[in-house]
Order: sequence, then C-alpha cells, then structure tokens
Amino acid sequence: MKTAVAAALLLMLAACTTPPKAEWVKPQASKDETYTQLSDCSYQVGLAKVPEGERELMVAHCMRGKGYRYVAVPVAPAK
Repeated sequence: MKTAVAAALLLMLAACTTPPKAEWVKPQASKDETYTQLSDCSYQVGLAKVPEGERELMVAHCMRGKGYRYVAVPVAPAK
C-alpha cells in the first residue's frame, strides 16, 4: 500500500515539473536572425520531404551547419 501511494505521489510530482527551456544561439546573431534561419531550415527540410520522425533531427543538423548551438536557458526563479 505504501509503495502504491509513494508511486502515485512520485508520478504527480513528475507531472508538475517542466523541462528546461532551450533555444538556438549563435554569437552576434539577433533573435530575428535566429528565427529567420530556423524558419529557413524548417522550410528546407519540408521541401526535402523528410519523414515526420526525422524532421527535428534534420532541422537541428541544418542549424548546427549554420553555426548555431541549442543550449538550455536558465529559468528565472518564481517570485
């Protein structure tokens, strides 16, 4: 019984957590430039008719090829 309650509490706690936010960054690239490059990569992958399950990986390869890195962004503490 205690194990079931502990497991239920653990599942509820896990559901409340949010994954860390991440974004594409490149030195001296503005947010607008990053958005434009990400849109271009997504468009190019769509044109290539890449299977749905591989699109995210292909977009990531495209962005890395343009000099971007996908990094975690620190979350500001709640007030």
